[in-house]
Amino acid sequence: MLKNKPIIGIFATSNYMLTNDTFQDTYRYGNNYVKKIVECGGIPYFIPLMNEEIIPDTLDICDGLLLPGGNRVRPVSFEIIDYFYKNNKPILGICLGMQTIAMYSVKDEDKKILKRIDNGVDHHPIELQRENNEDLAHKLLIKENTKLFNIIGTKEVIVNSVHKSTITEVGSEFIISAKSEDGLIEGIEYKENDKFIIGVQFHPEILPQFKNVFDTFIKECTK
Repeated sequence: MLKNKPIIGIFATSNYMLTNDTFQDTYRYGNNYVKKIVECGGIPYFIPLMNEEIIPDTLDICDGLLLPGGNRVRPVSFEIIDYFYKNNKPILGICLGMQTIAMYSVKDEDKKILKRIDNGVDHHPIELQRENNEDLAHKLLIKENTKLFNIIGTKEVIVNSVHKSTITEVGSEFIISAKSEDGLIEGIEYKENDKFIIGVQFHPEILPQFKNVFDTFIKECTK
């Protein structure tokens, strides 16, 4: 905690080793996530990595973890989730971040729970541009008596959607808190109250009507 504001670690997307140019071994952090954390009273902290590995002691200063969207799941993702999980620090996963939490929750490493979407609602209906960031795509059905329901306050909402894969299940310590209208998992959370871990498939960081998701996450990180 810094001056009563929680420090939120943001996990980076990575270009490490994707080309033969070492100057392209970079890590990226989305401005929309940073802006929302600041707006809701947190201090964003870009979790540094070196050669795709955690730098010792850099996670200790974080009060919570934001796992953003991205384009691939990496082994270091699970190591970082494990640190925050074991230290009872809040976690918010968005899009790929939610999928990564789900994969972490399933203890069988050989079990494949991530699959391409091949039917139902179009979950990637637009190519994102600045002018269509807030376009809505489909209905979300939220389970009552869940943390997500308590945050959003209603059983049905319309959300944005820019993903081409989905998870098929979660581990025994987690529950499914929301599904899309065609039955895909779009919200998960830790089932007990001793940890705050929530994942959503949509992108609340660019939808002002879902500011409560970040407000609640930042509040939990101050505890």
